Amino acid sequence: MPYRYRRVEQLEHNPMKVQILSKKFVKPLIPTPPNLRNYKTSFADEVAPTQNVPVVLYYPAANGNTATASLVSESNQLEKSLEHILTRFYPLAGRYIKQSRVIDCNDQGVEYVVSKVNVQLHDLLGQGVEAEELNQLISCELGAADEVSDPLLAIQVNIFECGGLVVSGCFSHRIADGSTMASFFCGWATVNQAKSTDGICPSFDAASFFPGRGLDKIPMNLPRSMKDADFKSATKMFAFNKKAISTLRAMCHGPRVSSLQLVNAILWKALIGVDRAKHGRSRASFLIQPMNLRGKTNPPLPQHIFGNLWGLATTQVKTGDHMAFQDFADLLGCSVRKYVKDCENVLSNGEDGYKIVIDPYLEFKKTVSNSQCIIADERESEQD
Repeated sequence: MPYRYRRVEQLEHNPMKVQILSKKFVKPLIPTPPNLRNYKTSFADEVAPTQNVPVVLYYPAANGNTATASLVSESNQLEKSLEHILTRFYPLAGRYIKQSRVIDCNDQGVEYVVSKVNVQLHDLLGQGVEAEELNQLISCELGAADEVSDPLLAIQVNIFECGGLVVSGCFSHRIADGSTMASFFCGWATVNQAKSTDGICPSFDAASFFPGRGLDKIPMNLPRSMKDADFKSATKMFAFNKKAISTLRAMCHGPRVSSLQLVNAILWKALIGVDRAKHGRSRASFLIQPMNLRGKTNPPLPQHIFGNLWGLATTQVKTGDHMAFQDFADLLGCSVRKYVKDCENVLSNGEDGYKIVIDPYLEFKKTVSNSQCIIADERESEQD
């Protein structure tokens, strides 16, 4: 094969152990006023799957600091700044009421866990840790969402032997997409570093632009616990370095596609090959690329609007199609460009504009029942 990638092997090593030092709920510093108690969800919130979405951030030790007391002090500072930022992102401290499809902004709080890890941070980023072990660095089950007792955000601060930190956030997809998660972390970092409340101020108008419609959520069928005996899963990690991306890009001619689309294309092609080998024929497959609506509509949505503001750029390969890598990349790039163009009319064409967002969800639900479906990474498919 003309492209190459590095596979992160599962090597023999001492198992990573995570010791929980503390667990609590952190509430907004300033109580949420009664007039903001009920946060209405949008139709994009309604169709989001019942799952928590983890984000994991890695921080090497500052100036070689390995003192546990100092690192615990850093964790305490993170906790204090979290109280400040939750005053702005107050729905995250509430609970979802699925019967009425609203967030009860009751300030029950965000789960906050501090742990100690028995390995070096470079072991985690290298080849010394099995993929499944990374689940220890997040504090909630991916499928434990949408019940009134489930926190909408769970934070875990992991302290490593070398002094490095790994901070994870597990967000309920019911009220947050990738852009909302990024805005939260950027706002939290600003408050923590500057010890200031200046910075990102989210807006909470999503339901005004996209009112709820009582739509069914995307079926993901994740169990509340990954230890469910009837549920089987496997995790693999693949690293595509700059050279690998350049090699893939050199194989494509025509309109430029993003690095993410190049990786999606090669993975999609490989998975179709596996499916063909297993079933003896090529079956139809369907790939969706979640797209951030912010910055694409006319008039524009607020930059830091809170919630799920994403649509689906859909791409389908029919039964019996035999395609080269270039074909997959072209299809994905074309789907994204068309969707970006269509998004200009989402807010200006009334019901027809809403259908631009809703119809791909309906198409996905119809297709997933009898086709191989691949959901691409939720990061923006920029033309980089």
